[in-house]
Amino acid sequence: MTVYKTGIVAARLTLPGEEDAAITEQEFQALYDATSRSILAYLIGMTGHRDIAEDLLQETYCRFLVRQPAAMEAEETRRYLFRIATNLLRDRWRKGIDWQEPVSDTATTSPDMNSRIDVQRTMQALKPRERELLWLAYVEGMNHTEIAETIGITSMSVRLLLFRARRKAAALLRPTCDPERSEEHETDSL
Repeated sequence: MTVYKTGIVAARLTLPGEEDAAITEQEFQALYDATSRSILAYLIGMTGHRDIAEDLLQETYCRFLVRQPAAMEAEETRRYLFRIATNLLRDRWRKGIDWQEPVSDTATTSPDMNSRIDVQRTMQALKPRERELLWLAYVEGMNHTEIAETIGITSMSVRLLLFRARRKAAALLRPTCDPERSEEHETDSL
């Protein structure tokens, strides 16, 4: 399902008593163009499924249009949209739905592909909150304060939870010690 970019706000949606706060179709289009790719990537990264992520993306923008918050700076609006998307994800997870599927074990010779698969597996092994924190920090480049505003916790909590998530991800990415391989490696180096 895709977000319909034209005609959504042609009637200038307003909340009662907020006639000046209405967003025009052109303003919405500019907002959508500036933010939708990163939010969609976030949702795909969290759910593992493009179709579900696109549905959540559409719901994110619908909720934004219905709420029509007071004027915000561009970065605040972006974080607000991420917060809506995060809340939608959490609503789904609270219902016991988690869409992550195992990455296929197709053998590949590309080291880049193997690294990508390892990262995907690691993200799948993490709890939803850990995935959110790592994604927002390292993919979206948000600082602790911005992450705190986005997911609704204190920045000190972000610091601690992000530290734990990084440590857990690093442990999952650390190569396991295979005794046969290390013996081969020692023999080769002699």
